[in-house]
Amino acid sequence: MATLLRMPKLESRKQEEADYTARWLQLADAALSATEKAVKALEIAREEQEHIRREIKRKLANYNKLKRRRIRKVG
Repeated sequence: MATLLRMPKLESRKQEEADYTARWLQLADAALSATEKAVKALEIAREEQEHIRREIKRKLANYNKLKRRRIRKVG
C-alpha cells in the first residue's frame, strides 16, 4: 500500500519537473528572440550611422571644394 501512495508522487514530481523544464525552455526561446531582435536593431542602427557619416563626409568635402573655389575667385 505504501508503494501505491508513492507512485502518484513520483509521477506528479516527474510532471512538475517536465513543466518546469518546459517553462525554462520557453523563457530561453523568448530571451533568444529578444536577443536576436536587439542584434538586428543594432545592425540597422550601425548601418544608419555609417550612412550618416558618409553623408557628413561628402558634405564636408563639397563644402571644402566650394570654399577653395571662392578663395581662388577672390584672390
